[in-house]
Amino acid sequence: MKDRPYWIHDLRRSVPILVLLFTGLLGCDKGKDHGPSGGAAAKGTEASEEAGHGTSTELGTVTIASHEFSVVGYGEVVAGIDAAFEVQGVGISEAELAKLNLYLWVEAEDGAQLSAPAKGTREDEGFHFHVTPRAGKGDPHRIVLRIRGDGVDERSGLPLSGHGHEHDDGPHHGVLASLLSKSGTKGFLELKLHHDKGDLELWLSKDKQISVPLDLSLDATIEIEFIDVLSRKIFIDVSSRKIALRVRNKSMNEDEDGNPNVRDGQTNYFMFPSQPSEDASWLQGKEFSSIVVVRFASGGDAFESEEFVLKPHVH
Repeated sequence: MKDRPYWIHDLRRSVPILVLLFTGLLGCDKGKDHGPSGGAAAKGTEASEEAGHGTSTELGTVTIASHEFSVVGYGEVVAGIDAAFEVQGVGISEAELAKLNLYLWVEAEDGAQLSAPAKGTREDEGFHFHVTPRAGKGDPHRIVLRIRGDGVDERSGLPLSGHGHEHDDGPHHGVLASLLSKSGTKGFLELKLHHDKGDLELWLSKDKQISVPLDLSLDATIEIEFIDVLSRKIFIDVSSRKIALRVRNKSMNEDEDGNPNVRDGQTNYFMFPSQPSEDASWLQGKEFSSIVVVRFASGGDAFESEEFVLKPHVH
């Protein structure tokens, strides 16, 4: 047999080494997620899930002090268990993020604070938070994000359900809206729809906290116009339907919690239905939704609310 060229011997010695190197490269690549972004959100998700925090849930976006943030939670948020959140800046430069002091905590639906505030740790394009809800003050319902610094101290919340927004609830868990009269007088209202019976409660106020009553005559009626109604009773044509709210009675005019609402022969509380013949069945159901406008007259002045979306308070 003729001797092989020297390079053949060298190649035979090199092939096993090349195979091992190639296999090692494949092994290092195994299990990596090469998604299209490969950005901070993907890194944060991998890190949190690998740390045992569970499946990620996009809670939505929130704007605070002109800064927009997207929030992701990991796993189920329950009392006594450490929970993790990633907060990413949306269109915020690295220099701006570096100046921000962000804090996050968990609250119950009634506003009770369930965890100590946690200061965000900078990670990639956002912040990482760990909080542990306490037991005994209610179930975790929302996260609250707060910005402090440079004369700014603002906060806003997002529900843990992942619906992406929080309803601007009033003190009676109704929907808040602003009022304006033709003379320029401003006010506010809180309108609460109970999904089980379809009944409505309305409070009028001079302030957004519904703490300073905007009182009307006990004979006053409040008109509500319903626009683009989404109702479970779709066979009923309720588009542009108008109803009238009145007092429950002229002695105490108590709300559904039994609180009296008569002051010097006037009141700021009205309800529907107030007459035996009035039908509220088309307002029933957890899925009910409608754009509404509220109107009434007082002292020769005509008030009208902004257009707003009425959804039921679910017990």
